[in-house]
Amino acid sequence: MRKTLFPLLVALLCLGGCKKQAGPMQVAEEYYGMLVRGDVDSYLCGMADYESMPDDYRAQLRDMFLDYLDREQRLRQGLVGVRALRDTLIGNDQAHVFLEVTFADSTREQVTLPLVKTTDGWRMR
Repeated sequence: MRKTLFPLLVALLCLGGCKKQAGPMQVAEEYYGMLVRGDVDSYLCGMADYESMPDDYRAQLRDMFLDYLDREQRLRQGLVGVRALRDTLIGNDQAHVFLEVTFADSTREQVTLPLVKTTDGWRMR
């Protein structure tokens, strides 16, 4: 009985402790979802090398995305949803994810989000 329980216990512990890294489609959908919710700061933190960008450049990026959200609010009543459609992998460390963004006026737009794989996982380029 011990001989069969021990390998089973080890397998269960390994499965419980192992964390599968999210793929580019899931990551892109999560990042753009932050933008849909208006969480521009979290969205920007998903950019590769964001931490090493100069403060004034980060402020400009933040203002640009806030302006984008404001414009879309005025034109189409804002972003309400995002769905990953497909991705194109380029080697092992780059991807382009095609997303469908839905607006409150029920229009839809397809955007491409380029990603790069870093030591922290997939990040926006």
